[in-house]
Amino acid sequence: MKTLLSVLWLLLLLPLSSATGPAGPPSLNFCGVELPVESGCAPASSTELACTNYRLSWAYLDYKLMTAYPPEYIRLAKKAHKGAETQPFTCSLLDGPPAQGTRLAYVTDNGMAYQYIVCAAVKGQPVLLDLTLSLEPEKTEDLPEVVRQIMRLEK
Repeated sequence: MKTLLSVLWLLLLLPLSSATGPAGPPSLNFCGVELPVESGCAPASSTELACTNYRLSWAYLDYKLMTAYPPEYIRLAKKAHKGAETQPFTCSLLDGPPAQGTRLAYVTDNGMAYQYIVCAAVKGQPVLLDLTLSLEPEKTEDLPEVVRQIMRLEK
């Protein structure tokens, strides 16, 4: 009986000890890929990363919304940034097939901003990705390290 009580006591303590152990570095999950939170960044939500020189967010969509939602999202982004220049671009998300997106360039109080919006199926899941940068990337290597883990520019 004493052994049984000791075992039960240990089982009660195990969840407490593991919950108070040191936490790993924060990360966000993009379609099964853990994205580390870099220095100078903070998760704004479970699908948004706010950094000093960029902002990355994504939304998981239903297949029915995959064709209707992105054009509306882009329309609202253009409306929010009057005079934004738009240009198509091609990229791949998580080494998937090429996806067509829209790049917006607009003036802010701090200079220019470059917003990349793309919708693609990633591992079978429709995703709308929104990346806003303070500097325009010419190639994938110009993207922030975290973004390079999930997005490749095709130029």
